[in-house]
Amino acid sequence: MQGPLTQFLMKNPSVLIFLGLLSAFTIFAAIGSEAFGIGFISTSMIKTLGKTLCFCLIAIAMDLVWGYCGILSLGHFAFFGLGGYMIGMWLMYERTRLIVESSMANAALPPTPQEIQEAIGTQIFGVVGGAEIPAIWAFAHSLPIQLALVVLVPGLLALVFGWLAFRSRVTGVYLSILTQAMTLALALYLFQNDSGLRGNNGLSGLQNIPGLDHVPQSHISLYFLLASAFALGLGFVIAKLIVENKMGNVIKGIRDNEARVRFLGYHVETYKLFIFVLTAIMAAIAGAIYYPQAGIINPAEIAPIASIYLAVWVAIGGRGRIYGAVIGAALVSMLSSLFTGGQIPNIEVGPINVVWVDWWLVLLGVSFVAVTLYAPKGIGGLIDMIKMERTK
Repeated sequence: MQGPLTQFLMKNPSVLIFLGLLSAFTIFAAIGSEAFGIGFISTSMIKTLGKTLCFCLIAIAMDLVWGYCGILSLGHFAFFGLGGYMIGMWLMYERTRLIVESSMANAALPPTPQEIQEAIGTQIFGVVGGAEIPAIWAFAHSLPIQLALVVLVPGLLALVFGWLAFRSRVTGVYLSILTQAMTLALALYLFQNDSGLRGNNGLSGLQNIPGLDHVPQSHISLYFLLASAFALGLGFVIAKLIVENKMGNVIKGIRDNEARVRFLGYHVETYKLFIFVLTAIMAAIAGAIYYPQAGIINPAEIAPIASIYLAVWVAIGGRGRIYGAVIGAALVSMLSSLFTGGQIPNIEVGPINVVWVDWWLVLLGVSFVAVTLYAPKGIGGLIDMIKMERTK
């Protein structure tokens, strides 16, 4: 007698294949890292790989909401950034508290709790001309609460926005414009110094984990790589569980013909809202793991252009295919690191000087246009074609 999990895995061998490849990749990176392994993979590269896995997770979220449910959201990077801000508040507050308490430990008189709070506020908000800790930082001292807010804040924003949009039956390009407007409004608000999140300065020093000053960055970067791999694997399994059952058939039906699905008696708005909120939470978790590896977050990270890049990643990888989203995000992220990190030499031929940092976005745009015209199903579609040819 086979259990539900066994039946699911037998029906979807791609899950085991993906988890196997992800595990092999993670083990290879760990062995090659400077932390415990041979050391031929630098700490900066381990961080790049960890951040790439986070991009793959948000790409899965984007593929669920767009590739399967047909909602072209141009605002999912807002949830990604909010997740980063929620965990970044605890990282910055707790690190500053430890520094302040350490510097005041040798004072003639022990500092009062109020003096400690004032010193923390000055250290964090002095850059924007303030010294008082805003009310939104009320729980910044508590890691469990801030971890809960990583899920609750983006989830609540997605719930309110989605409920208002879907109940009004806003669809197509109009919904995409609304999601982009939401992202832009949030970014503009966070750019203000009185937003309580240090305005354009953002939150910095996030790579310094409180209480782990004695642990080298090579070890911390590997820990976050492992966390990124675990989150990606879990996200892939959840996405497969959704799309390979009755709900998956319904949301694909909504994508293809929303009116017909509604006529069949399904409450379309409920399905769309569930997918929208779920993918927002997935994006927020990806952001919460990403920004401690990046070390800094500011409102520019939430700008609408980031969500457009996300759609490009999924389109190149092949929307409507979970593994395609992963391939697209990983490929574009790693190529971006190569072209913008100075690892590929510039080309100088007479008066022509090609600086890859300047030309990278042009190459990405051309690739997107080429995929749209000649391979509309993306890289994943090409893989499917190869599989079909082999089975003939």
